[in-house]
Amino acid sequence: MTAVRHATLLSRVAATPFYRGRVAEGNLATWDRLPLTRREELLRDQLDHLPWGTRRFADAAAPVRVGVTGSGDGLLVLAWSPAALARERAAGVRLLRRLGVGPGTRVANSLPGALATPGALLLGDVVEEIGALDVPLGSPDTEPAARQAWELVDRVEPAVMVLDAGSAVALFAAVPRSTREWWRGLVWLDAGAVPPRAPAAAGFSGWQRHWLAVPEAASFVAHSCAASRYHVDEGVEAEVVDVESGAPLPAGREGLLALTPLDGDTALLRYASGLGARMLPAPCGCGEAGTVMEIA
Repeated sequence: MTAVRHATLLSRVAATPFYRGRVAEGNLATWDRLPLTRREELLRDQLDHLPWGTRRFADAAAPVRVGVTGSGDGLLVLAWSPAALARERAAGVRLLRRLGVGPGTRVANSLPGALATPGALLLGDVVEEIGALDVPLGSPDTEPAARQAWELVDRVEPAVMVLDAGSAVALFAAVPRSTREWWRGLVWLDAGAVPPRAPAAAGFSGWQRHWLAVPEAASFVAHSCAASRYHVDEGVEAEVVDVESGAPLPAGREGLLALTPLDGDTALLRYASGLGARMLPAPCGCGEAGTVMEIA
């Protein structure tokens, strides 16, 4: 990000009540001296200032959709204006297009619906915006639901399936044996769990990629390539930092992934994602430009 864009973003962030007392005026010119923002701080701010907390920009339009990440005492409410939703969808379009999804592609998913972020609702918006076919399978959390999902899959024959590790266990356990030569790709929504291996009965022999979401920052943070490197979306500033001091680490050193969304309704500065990562030289061997990293 350019110095001018840094300065513009920082001035907006520093004007919000949440960051006003955290970002000293003398630090604004030095990005690596700015404090990390941790999830417990977001939760505390939101609970103290219901419903949205004090991070929304003064010129943010009223929210038209809410979502959640976490549950119980760790539940954080997310909110988007029409413009912020449009930016989320645009990032999703960039990600899916880079994974080969185009107009007419059939894309099935077993992501949760309703408030879950990111979930079937947001993904469906993205798929429809591309002009592809959205095939929501619901949550296959019972054997009958999983069998019904496969009945739909085998009828519609989606080229790409988007799964998360939790739903895939039940889905794969109920898969009827078939060759499924039309199934070209599998996209895993990364949520900290190792995805299960597709059983031989599924008949899958295509490519597999990963979609990294950190809902507190952005639904579409990065995607993996054929070289298993993660490419960060242009709407997010990614750093690998020391977990305690927040100081940036050189490429190749493992540290904490910190994220700053560059647009939106809500200020978030150097968010401590909880994920280990290391920065890699760019461009990647796959030929794609932009920030490249590995998730540890």
